[in-house]
Amino acid sequence: MSQTISVVPNVSEGRDEAFVQSLTERLEAVPGLVVLDVSMDQLRNRTIFSFTGAREAVFEGGYLVYEAALGAIDMRQHQGEYPRIGAVDVFPFVALRDTPMATAVDWSVAFAEEVARRFELPVYLFAESARTRLRRDVETIREGEYEGFAAKMVDPTWKPDFGPDRFPPDKGATIVGARLPLVNFKAYLTTPQEEAAEWAARVLSDPSTGMPGVHFYPALDRTRNQALLNVTVANFQATPLYRILEAVKTELRRFGAGVSRIEMVGLVPQRALLDSAEHYLQLFGFAGEDVLENRLDQILRGRQG
Repeated sequence: MSQTISVVPNVSEGRDEAFVQSLTERLEAVPGLVVLDVSMDQLRNRTIFSFTGAREAVFEGGYLVYEAALGAIDMRQHQGEYPRIGAVDVFPFVALRDTPMATAVDWSVAFAEEVARRFELPVYLFAESARTRLRRDVETIREGEYEGFAAKMVDPTWKPDFGPDRFPPDKGATIVGARLPLVNFKAYLTTPQEEAAEWAARVLSDPSTGMPGVHFYPALDRTRNQALLNVTVANFQATPLYRILEAVKTELRRFGAGVSRIEMVGLVPQRALLDSAEHYLQLFGFAGEDVLENRLDQILRGRQG
């Protein structure tokens, strides 16, 4: 595979196991497509797929995702603990290894244009594919969410990059673009107080007191009676996971609460975990080449070359 690009479509359905299983099987049947991960989340009512392959295979898999989601999900009935604007909320293209970001941008724009044409959807380009600064941040596009998006689209500022200017209430809109690998995790608190999660999210998401590119969403897991924070990290190298976790713990102290456990959502870049391991283990002089599997891969690639 000359270019390594993965896509990570976020579908607004995380409770219908039959739907997710059926879509997964259809993706696995696409020639040349490799399904990397499928992560269902009932609380957020959202499933994150991850797959890679040649451009033709990735595009075919992507069209399958839209076809299945738009056929099964009625956004007028959707509820979940996470911002969303459509049945396929966001469809990121992620450049991996040495693949240029420009290649991921090219793929994403071509794909977005075809999605708009084929499914008659309003499509917004974000991150590295965005055509204006206002649309680089996916959260800025999502402001107002599904419930307020029809009114938002009346403003010429929010004319979609591709597709119709009207908001289809059953399908919603979609966001497509190229970005760096994203880290997504849930931090469960030691308290059922939603107030604690809401406070931490508000303080740490504030532009003047928070962390750039890190977003916090408070929620309550009623099955476990635990408050939690859904956290997304746009650039884990600029803002390491350990720094985020320590900031969360600091804000929770005023409530006599802490973090009971962390659950990763979807796949995680190895470097993101190694950075936190180095911090908490107080390692010095440690490099990625010191990881057994990395050294083995390096040796095997050298022999193959």
